[in-house]
Amino acid sequence: MRVLLTHHFPLTQPETGPLVRRWALALESAGHEVRLLVVDAEHRFGEALSIERVVCGNDPNADLTFQLPCFSTLPIDRGQVFSSLSSTQLAQYRECLRRRLDAQILRFDPHVIHAQHVWLLGQLALETGVPYVLSAWGPELVDSQTDERFTALAEQAAENAGRILAADAEVKRRVAELYPTAVERTILMPEEVRLHPTSDSDTLGTEAADALATIYRTMLDERFG
Repeated sequence: MRVLLTHHFPLTQPETGPLVRRWALALESAGHEVRLLVVDAEHRFGEALSIERVVCGNDPNADLTFQLPCFSTLPIDRGQVFSSLSSTQLAQYRECLRRRLDAQILRFDPHVIHAQHVWLLGQLALETGVPYVLSAWGPELVDSQTDERFTALAEQAAENAGRILAADAEVKRRVAELYPTAVERTILMPEEVRLHPTSDSDTLGTEAADALATIYRTMLDERFG
């Protein structure tokens, strides 16, 4: 299976970034083809995974000249909150991600997109027509209700997702409250795909890849029969 993982933040950003990286490694180890599209504050090189970055910040080779946007409850070093983006900056951010996402799809032809957060990359995944899964983490559910520019985009992402993987029971409850049409497609994130605080391992086992692949295949079967 060809899987495109997308994320609005660096893979070094706790806690979701390192987990997404481990998902990619687990899926690759299980024989799946994986690509990643992430937003970052700098270019990075020498990584084992196939990662394409949209770079924000002061780097002369940055794609976007403003600082990396983040959620109000999830601060990032050298970042700014999404709500502080001007309308022009937001349009630039979305258009840059749209172009890079479209290019990835043309080159890679993924079977599924797995986007982190019920947010802008989920809505852009909808525009591509590729089946997609969302991970709901919580911070985005707060910000989608405090800035009307993001409300409709987050709703579109949630209401058309093949599955929404909620990080915990409270996030699942909140997703159901905000997006009632997505209730039947919202599930708790399987234990197998989590990295537990007591674990000494830097990797996830084959159980994680199997759990993710099962979710993807079930969604694709429902869509295509």
